[in-house]
Amino acid sequence: MAKARPKSALRSVLTRIALYGPLTAFAVVTMVPFAYLVCSAVKPQSVFFSSPFLPTVGLFEIDDSTGMLSVVDVTHLPDEGTATYELEVTLSRGDEQLSTQAVRVGYGVPASGEGEFDFVIPPEPEPNTDLGPVALDRAAVATPETADLQAAAEEAAEADAPTVLPVQYAIADGNRHGFMGRAWGMLTLDNFKRLFREVTPDGEERFNFFNNQGIGRALINSFFFASVLSVLSVLGAAMGGYALSKYRFRGREIIDWTVLAALVIPGAVLIAPGYQVLYWLGLLDSYTGLILPGVAPAFGVFLFRQSMRNSVPTELIEAARIDGCGELRIFFTIALPMVRPMAGALLLFGFLGAWNNFLQPQIVLSTPEKFPLAVFISQLRGVYGIDYGLIMAGTLVAIAPILVLFLLLQKEFISGLTSGAVKG
Repeated sequence: MAKARPKSALRSVLTRIALYGPLTAFAVVTMVPFAYLVCSAVKPQSVFFSSPFLPTVGLFEIDDSTGMLSVVDVTHLPDEGTATYELEVTLSRGDEQLSTQAVRVGYGVPASGEGEFDFVIPPEPEPNTDLGPVALDRAAVATPETADLQAAAEEAAEADAPTVLPVQYAIADGNRHGFMGRAWGMLTLDNFKRLFREVTPDGEERFNFFNNQGIGRALINSFFFASVLSVLSVLGAAMGGYALSKYRFRGREIIDWTVLAALVIPGAVLIAPGYQVLYWLGLLDSYTGLILPGVAPAFGVFLFRQSMRNSVPTELIEAARIDGCGELRIFFTIALPMVRPMAGALLLFGFLGAWNNFLQPQIVLSTPEKFPLAVFISQLRGVYGIDYGLIMAGTLVAIAPILVLFLLLQKEFISGLTSGAVKG
């Protein structure tokens, strides 16, 4: 028996690895989009598309077609003293190397010593400061390259010959990178600052929560809309589920079947008739018209109907009535506390759905000052271009409250999902 224990322990370890290994790998994969979002929010626009995650640009960068050398990540430069950098620049076509040259770059050197260097970095340089083109031996380049490339390509196409590839400059060696090869000094919080920054008529920028971007007002609108809708939807669904599970009245079966039928109707089908009803009631461009359709969702009514049947004993309600409790007091002091886990789970679902609601506010609301955060972020797109860094920063700001709310209500959320799973 003593010899069997090591085999049993090894089998237990292997079983845990087989079970938890795929789950851990799946969890890591699901975090990749969130990591990309965070990295994109702190990257400058100049290197947004150069790396999928953190920027990989070194101290120097060279334009592959013109040979223009520039200093990029200036955080690698020393704060005091001088520095000398030896770069190896190559000129190539495809995989064929045509020419190589050593380039000396100086920083913080006196004027008398500038002649020893091919390039000199100016004092306190800004990122992406051009130093000048690198002069490589282009005599080593084949004749078609020095001629008109377009004409050579057309001649090659007519002769059914391979297209002449353009030459490319590259830094082969000596380019200094940051820790783990990443340009940490290029990470910036400017995308977040611009969300909360106001531009005055004088051209100055200052912090203002209710700035010209309007994200402060959009945050408050989203908090109001999501909070009110989630609380009212839980209250309305709990009342409806309590009535359907504990009261006996004529037509209850018809209402039950109506609730079940409403679960299978796609929400997109109700957009047009819902808009028409709100138009008749005069509730367009108001939060009343935005909140009212979601006060008693069919899914929540069905969940509370099942939860009230399983978790709230009918005998307890009858005993409370004998003691003189009114119906509202029975509901709020007895029935609702007994299904608190389900209420917490539905509250989180309702808040998350209202916070991320993008289609309904665009249909109901027409005043920009009333737009919630999801609609506001979609309108950060410019007319002539898209500032992806600003959009990613706004998306990260929109995710933060949901993350905090889930951490606060995670116990209630898990209890609500597992309530009824264990009998007895």
